[in-house]
Amino acid sequence: MQSTKQPHVLQHDESVPRRISRRELAQALLAGVAAGLISPLCSAVHPIHRHLLNAALLDSADANLSAANDNPQFLSVQQFAELDILSEAIVPGSHNARAAAFIDLLLSADTKNVQQEFLASLTAFESASQSSYRAEMIALTPPQLDDLLLAASHADSADHKHFNFLKDWIAGAYYSSESGMRELGWTPDRVFSVFPPCSHTESHS
Repeated sequence: MQSTKQPHVLQHDESVPRRISRRELAQALLAGVAAGLISPLCSAVHPIHRHLLNAALLDSADANLSAANDNPQFLSVQQFAELDILSEAIVPGSHNARAAAFIDLLLSADTKNVQQEFLASLTAFESASQSSYRAEMIALTPPQLDDLLLAASHADSADHKHFNFLKDWIAGAYYSSESGMRELGWTPDRVFSVFPPCSHTESHS
């Protein structure tokens, strides 16, 4: 007798969410910026914009971040720690979104001039920390770090340009992540005609 049993067919588990690539997220972010619906990035000529348009680099960053390798590609371990706490202080949620790791990967592929400019801005904050509190930036309390950033955000501050330069790196890294885009009102299955305003980067401006 011929068997009537049907062969087992593997079904796609729709309960497992589809992984959203950084390339898709960056495209959605820049489309929202271009349409004037969101403005988490301050300067259109900032290096982060060029990176967010580089599909091959974004795919490479996805692969590197998925490997869960915590060793910095460009920054020193100390510099990476400084960037991580600055990122979280300027845009809360950046630590969990691994914004510092993403920025480090982008910097590793950037020009020497941009790399030097980034290090100069990071060094400026470390110097300000030593000057104000006689302590390394990673040793500051949250209120001290917040006061440091608030002082640098003022237009008449000597560190204002460094603050804006780093803030755009951090905002671009966070808001091109899935958690950052969802905070702006984006979902994979729906395109919003209006995004809510970005609140984090306005707190230090």
